[in-house]
Amino acid sequence: MRMTNDELGNAFPSSFGIRHSSLCFFASLSLFAAAFLTIAGCGGGSGKDVLIYAQSDDPKTLDPTNTDIAEAVHVITNVFDTLVTYDEVTTDLVPSLAESWKTSDDGLTWTFQLRPSVQFHDGSPCNSAAVKLTFDRLLVPLEIPEASESSDGKPGKPPKSDKPPKIEGSGQPSKRRLLAHPHVYDAVRPYQSAYSMIQAVETPDDLTVVFKLKHPSAIFLNNLAMFPASIASSQGLDEYGRNFAEHPVGTGPFKFVKWTRGQQLVLERFEGHWRGPAKIKTLIVVPVQENATRMQRLERGEIHIAEGLSPAELDVLAKNEKLVVQSHEAMNVAYLTMNVEKSPLGNRKVREAIALAIDKKTLLQVGYGGNAQVGVSMVPSTMWGHDKTLEDRPFDLAKAKQLMEEAAVEEGLKLPIKLELSVMNQARIYLQQPLPMAKFLKDSLAAIGIELSIRGRDVSEHFRALMAGEHQLGLAGWNSDNNDPDNFLYSLCDRDNISNAGNNLSRFRSDKLHELLIAGQKEMDQEKRLKIYSDAQRLILQEVPVVPLAHTQIRTAHVRGLVGFQLHTTALVRFRNAHFEAAK
Repeated sequence: MRMTNDELGNAFPSSFGIRHSSLCFFASLSLFAAAFLTIAGCGGGSGKDVLIYAQSDDPKTLDPTNTDIAEAVHVITNVFDTLVTYDEVTTDLVPSLAESWKTSDDGLTWTFQLRPSVQFHDGSPCNSAAVKLTFDRLLVPLEIPEASESSDGKPGKPPKSDKPPKIEGSGQPSKRRLLAHPHVYDAVRPYQSAYSMIQAVETPDDLTVVFKLKHPSAIFLNNLAMFPASIASSQGLDEYGRNFAEHPVGTGPFKFVKWTRGQQLVLERFEGHWRGPAKIKTLIVVPVQENATRMQRLERGEIHIAEGLSPAELDVLAKNEKLVVQSHEAMNVAYLTMNVEKSPLGNRKVREAIALAIDKKTLLQVGYGGNAQVGVSMVPSTMWGHDKTLEDRPFDLAKAKQLMEEAAVEEGLKLPIKLELSVMNQARIYLQQPLPMAKFLKDSLAAIGIELSIRGRDVSEHFRALMAGEHQLGLAGWNSDNNDPDNFLYSLCDRDNISNAGNNLSRFRSDKLHELLIAGQKEMDQEKRLKIYSDAQRLILQEVPVVPLAHTQIRTAHVRGLVGFQLHTTALVRFRNAHFEAAK
């Protein structure tokens, strides 16, 4: 295949990230790959400056404020930096853009000193104003109150219009409402509640940032290490506006170059990174939806890293002398969410019957080839705060049938009832074979009088629908953001996170659980927090808004000779140290 003389960003053909099955396509791609890899691939010479990473889908946005989808996060964590971050190997917090910090005796004031002379990719300084702007975008209310009409359309004054403005991501037009901040372009801010303890952000000088908290917080520092707190360029936001989502500007080890949706996303080493330049010059991220296709392209040397493969596929690749399969301890959970706002799932007997009807040990064979641990709690067993004394419900079809019959009488229903299960089409670390798992659940629930239909969607659309509460049942999962049980229990089960873009997919509301989880955030004594989170896990197990299914390891495959690419317990994907060994 003939290549153009355009920059490396155009190296891939237009079909690279699209699903194909024809022999002609693969033949032409193989010819192309041979030509490309002579320049950019695994062989010798300057081609070792290019790293190609394949994941199952394209990001929807690269604005850290507006996403919680892994494909976007993989890019964001390499384009942006946070004030604090995780050690390269452990889950210990270490300085990043902030070189030091201190806390007042009452825990209400946190003062951070920024590193001097750090620059964004656009050459502007990373200063306290940029930090404040980042958190303003996270924290401001979604909309401003109605005001007297004005024809000038200035911020804070709704302009005259015959049509109400529509807030992107909110689903429906609003009645005379505007976004409350000039640099908030999308109503979807999945992590807003994670920073609700912040009362104000002050900037006494260019290199000092002061956070005033509403109350002492045990999770505040950990949450600063999460990707939504990535510091964005004020100049970049001014220049690109709502297009910042497709042209991100941070301080990270790689800077954005080009994005052709569905084909490739090109990043380039940022020579001015405060930790020194990355070892790879060009990083190319490509969406390849089918596992089998990612596997084949890795075997042929057309890509260097393949993410999200199934256990069986990884076991095959581990036998290939040209490849390496990495495994690492992880903190995640796969679970079945049940939307309690959709009848008859508001009836606890129905939810408990569903939980009793799932043979989790067999499910682990179907979905993970046995390479996973049975989930009992939403808190992973590898994380502190996991209650090891919890006893899961047994697999008990007889009791499940009895509960369904009782619930049918209470709800005035006739068995069998019809429900829909929403499932993602692409694999995740925590859901490595989602469609076979969905079929297993369909067969399992048929035995207790539930006729299950399966609705598959691509990942971004799947989670959009679940967050908006459009589902009845749904397969979902979560990777740790901050090594704290709050990140699982509060994010996934608290009433604060119910919205059109909230992570409480079951839309479960419990005043008692809310009290526990807020107490856990405020309590600074870890032993007392352990008791709080044990009580919370037991309440969730009792009320059954979710059914924890599995906890998995992180496993990924890459070409032999790639070094410095290291899996992390928090599932962070970081490329700063990745490079190819010199030929021996």
